Amino acid sequence: MGLIHENVWVEGIPLQKLLTLEIVHKPNEHGRAALTAAGEIPVLKRFMERETDRLIAIKAREQNQEVVLFRGYITQIRVDTNGGYGELAAELADSSYLLDVRRQNKTYQNLAKSYGEILNDAYNGTGKVVVNVSDQPIGAFILQMDETNWEFSQRMASRFNVPIFSSLVAEKPLVSFGVPQGKKAIELSTAAIRYLADNGRFREVTENDMTAGHTATAQDFSGLQADSYDYAYLGDKVCVNGKEYYVRTIHAKLIDGLMHMSYELTGRQGFVAPLVRNNHCAGRVLTAQVKAVKRDTIQAFFFQIDPAYDSSSTTWFPYSTAYSSSDGSGWYVMPEVGDFVRILCPSNHEEEAFAASAVNTSPPASTRNKSFRAPGGKELLLTDDGISMICNHQNIFIDLSQDNGIGIVSSQPVHISSDKCVQIEAEEKVQITADKQILLQCGNSHVKLTEKQITFGGESVIVGE
Repeated sequence: MGLIHENVWVEGIPLQKLLTLEIVHKPNEHGRAALTAAGEIPVLKRFMERETDRLIAIKAREQNQEVVLFRGYITQIRVDTNGGYGELAAELADSSYLLDVRRQNKTYQNLAKSYGEILNDAYNGTGKVVVNVSDQPIGAFILQMDETNWEFSQRMASRFNVPIFSSLVAEKPLVSFGVPQGKKAIELSTAAIRYLADNGRFREVTENDMTAGHTATAQDFSGLQADSYDYAYLGDKVCVNGKEYYVRTIHAKLIDGLMHMSYELTGRQGFVAPLVRNNHCAGRVLTAQVKAVKRDTIQAFFFQIDPAYDSSSTTWFPYSTAYSSSDGSGWYVMPEVGDFVRILCPSNHEEEAFAASAVNTSPPASTRNKSFRAPGGKELLLTDDGISMICNHQNIFIDLSQDNGIGIVSSQPVHISSDKCVQIEAEEKVQITADKQILLQCGNSHVKLTEKQITFGGESVIVGE
């Protein structure tokens, strides 16, 4: 028999009479409803001003059973007045619309987590995702960048070449990752049928390997456009003339007191979705803090976008250097734990992100000075005047100065050794001074100078020759 006008009503809007109603639903889109209704002008105006954020339900009675046709929130509303008569026009979106309002940034670095787990993490209790494909670990770094959770869900589902499906009747956002499962086939009585074949789509899907491991045939992309008075939901399995199909699109409309449904029906593979890339991350440079270092890779905390570091992270970012050859030569310096580095995303493949160039949080006062410093305080300092090699500030260092020459200072012994010869030469003088003792030795011969005496030793000592 179908749904008649008198058995359809709206909960949540103070209307006197429902005038028109239209419901549309497609994969990768929120379910939408548009209605007009008559009511008292003061009541409608007060509702428009104060209560449009409430959950609205469109229901019907069929065979003595209450059926929910649509639940959602008002996105647009208008009240027209004509004398004492008021007419409300409203557009609504199902509850999944709440996932498509606020753009978010977040990283996912535990590569063992599944796609279902990271999406439910992203929803953070505001909704739920049900994965209807063979879920698997993410396997590589994922960056949610300037995406709503709805957009993020679409992109993750596209990695399996499937769309997402919102629930048209859920009170909280409920998203199906792939065609919803577990419903019995509905016997669809039809008033008119048009047979469709999307050969172009079939070629695109099969030639670009977009079937997520399933076998697709041309029949999967041959479907029906069926008009009916029976109400079904997106993804439902239906039987028409003894054959099974799935509901791919819904267009329901009140016409002449009856709810007319127009469905596009297809085979299971007719829901294939193309891969979506992360275009928001391409060319981005993010600052992160180093949490661990291993060989030429680091683990990073994206403190600008993540509220806290996930200690279960298994993502290691390669660290780029200015120059390094395959044999290990070059100039390669790894950052230390706690340092700040830049993470670069060179393309819309976030898994290609790499670390480069540490950020100096305490730069020197003079930007002309160039410093190469290790964590233990060892430093090579280049200034306008010269070069300093510092082992321990104020205690062990070598200064090479344009004005003062070379200075060697050490609080520990200084040892000079050569297998062949050490030559000291000066045009003016060589000066050796010591507070306690100077010892010159060659084999068994020696000269020892102390504060009070000079001692010579050797097989023969010749003085004054």
